[in-house]
Amino acid sequence: MAHKEIPAWLDTAAIAAALEQAKAPGKEELQEIFAKSLNLQNLTIEEAASLMAVEDPADRRAIQVTANMVKEKVYGDRVVLTAPLHVSNYCDSECTYCANKHSNMLVERKRMTRDEIVEATRKLIRQGHKRVLLVAGAHRADGGIEYVLEAARTIYSVREHSGEIRRVNINLTPLHKDEYEAFRNADIGSCLLYQDTYFEKSYRSHHLRGPKSNFEQRLRSLDVAIEAGLSGVGMGLMLGLGPWKFDLLALMLHVAHLERAYDVGATTISLHRMRPVPCSVQVPVPYPVSDADYLHAVAIMRLAVPYAGIILTTKEPASLWRQGCGCGCSQLLTGSVANPYEHFNTNPQEGEVKFPIGEDCHVDEVVRFLLEEAEHMPSFCTACPRLGRSGQNFLDMMHEYGTMASQCGPNAVSSFSEYLYHYASPITRDEGEAMLRKKLAKMPENYRGAAERLLKKISVGRVDEFI
Repeated sequence: MAHKEIPAWLDTAAIAAALEQAKAPGKEELQEIFAKSLNLQNLTIEEAASLMAVEDPADRRAIQVTANMVKEKVYGDRVVLTAPLHVSNYCDSECTYCANKHSNMLVERKRMTRDEIVEATRKLIRQGHKRVLLVAGAHRADGGIEYVLEAARTIYSVREHSGEIRRVNINLTPLHKDEYEAFRNADIGSCLLYQDTYFEKSYRSHHLRGPKSNFEQRLRSLDVAIEAGLSGVGMGLMLGLGPWKFDLLALMLHVAHLERAYDVGATTISLHRMRPVPCSVQVPVPYPVSDADYLHAVAIMRLAVPYAGIILTTKEPASLWRQGCGCGCSQLLTGSVANPYEHFNTNPQEGEVKFPIGEDCHVDEVVRFLLEEAEHMPSFCTACPRLGRSGQNFLDMMHEYGTMASQCGPNAVSSFSEYLYHYASPITRDEGEAMLRKKLAKMPENYRGAAERLLKKISVGRVDEFI
């Protein structure tokens, strides 16, 4: 397929028809949709569009509650914590909404040295992190891909007492097949390639030049990555860049295409909202997404693609990301320590917007929330990608067992216990141990036995125990 062709799976006419004909489902139809999701079957775009039409607060709340039930059926009640690490803000693309855009002469460009990456990694390890999302701009000069690969190797090499980063995922720009193969051979977990928006008019209006401006190539990037042998691929939207309802349905069509073509779905789906930043062209956001609609979108995405890891970020206001943890979210980005924008626009003038660094919550703060308010198990587990439980293998396990909770539950207990033993503040440790006792008591007997065996190993000082 030539890069100038829009792939057939992006059926904009079908999306438009689904949205135009959508009506809020009645109580019986709503329960039928819930039953389908709880049976871990992907929804059709027509079913998802009908959920989008729901305005009744009680029905919206029922959608959120059911989304959380689906998440717990797939993964148990844990929420995985990952730290983003921004190693460079050099970029060859011209995206109107991004402070990193190539033409922005006000931002101080930062490319972390190896020593700086080592120190940043040590800081993350001291917080208790085991998972990192490596983020760098789309920049080909001065090593480009090799710089990112070396950064990943550096992160893996760092040891701080008994701590280490066990899984590095990477947020990528579209690459050539041989470049993806280099990542496949570098022990990378998932490669995240965000479309940001599938709404062509908006995409072209806000990606003016550089590698990200090629809409068709962006649509094909996951195909190229999978054909290069990457099994763990993450998808993502920047809600607000295009109409959020259109983008959710388009992402569903993209997932369906990957499953048909490769028997591989989305390992993760990141749902982040677009916000104004300094030097961006448009203020406000082109298609604003309210807090209520954002939570609605998160819940619908969970019901629509039950098995995918839904990633939110603590860049969102605290009240919102916290509510998102009860709407089907299974992973949080939080606790970044590297700030490549440190000297950018520190004194914004009237009408300007200070760049939102975000994700600045200390992991102990997030853990305390999960313990005290959400009562979800914080998890630092990295077992699945290290054991090959990703891509087609993950889907095969889901189809065979209907859940990953038998692995995710005990492994969450083990990784969280390790966090409490080595990194938690005293009050968090006390509350965490109480949470563990409560969760163990509620676990099915076979899950509980596995979890207790792992806990015994952690209690004598062992680390990195999982099934």
